[in-house]
Amino acid sequence: MRAITLSFDDGHPADIKVAEYLARHGLTATFYVPVRNSEGRPVVDAAQLRSLASAGFEIGGHTLDHLRLTALDESEARRQVADGKAALEDMLGSEVRGFAYPGGRGGSRERAMVKAAGFSFARTTQMFRLDRNTSSYRLPTTVQFYPHRLPALLRNWLRQGGGARRLGLALACSRQCSVQEAVGYPLSRLTEGQVLHIWGHGWEIDQLGLWPEFDKTLGMLAGAQASCVANGSLVLADAAGTPV
Repeated sequence: MRAITLSFDDGHPADIKVAEYLARHGLTATFYVPVRNSEGRPVVDAAQLRSLASAGFEIGGHTLDHLRLTALDESEARRQVADGKAALEDMLGSEVRGFAYPGGRGGSRERAMVKAAGFSFARTTQMFRLDRNTSSYRLPTTVQFYPHRLPALLRNWLRQGGGARRLGLALACSRQCSVQEAVGYPLSRLTEGQVLHIWGHGWEIDQLGLWPEFDKTLGMLAGAQASCVANGSLVLADAAGTPV
């Protein structure tokens, strides 16, 4: 079947509002949360984290301090991954299976340490992908909920693998007049067996005042003939070879 999955990074308190909008439309998502944010942005506390989980949203790791693993030495990178997972699990009282690479990229070294820490899958920020059954530790996305201009989209295309199909989707998304339309373009072309993965940051939606557009976009997704699942559920379905 056609599938939709959503994910939000950084664990900013604005994610609580993101979750409220999602629940209003009957949609689910995965929230990737660091324990602290070295960039200075606030992070949800333990009670807020548990409220997200109790509302049915999936919680994933995003390192201990929101540091880019590719810039760290081996020992510190492993600590960021493993200790971040352990801290989240202590707060939640349950297993955390998914991980998102801060900065969106992770090579073979980073993938190995994420797997060694006990994560079952990891998400990148490679965009303009609709295909399923990709590597569990290199999950791609389709479009970010952010008003990107063409140069930024082309940078993502170039830095994260290139490819003619991805370029075509990047150019098509750049021609849309709004973020809602940029999401709607691949949604309207989603075929059986494909997945539309929208990702973003709650703090960016809040900072740019995109809540009305976010609400309309979620309404569009809720009305689509597609199953909405968390990232982890999609990975499990693909591993089992079963439809979502």
